[in-house]
Amino acid sequence: MMAADVNLQVWLDTVPGTRPSVMIPYVKSHEAGVIQYQLHATRKGAGGTSSINQSGDVRVQAGHPTALTQFSMSLGAQDQCKIELTLFANGHETGTYQFDCPRPR
Repeated sequence: MMAADVNLQVWLDTVPGTRPSVMIPYVKSHEAGVIQYQLHATRKGAGGTSSINQSGDVRVQAGHPTALTQFSMSLGAQDQCKIELTLFANGHETGTYQFDCPRPR
């Protein structure tokens, strides 16, 4: 069973060359167990507002990066975009992480 105060590393990666950009949040834990996540991504621009909401459970192995989910979002040059990821272990929040949306190169 994973402790609620578990030390986690969390980051956001993108799949190179994808349009729209495919984004993958990862987590790495020092303990094996199940992590629950809630992901909220919001884009605001001239064309309006769009949002993505996902949640789920993921089994992690100690010391191994685990992809939580993957999603894609089109971004215009002037769009505002943010990603918020909240993680839980055993029903207790372990942290909330905010990311800027990666811009296409």
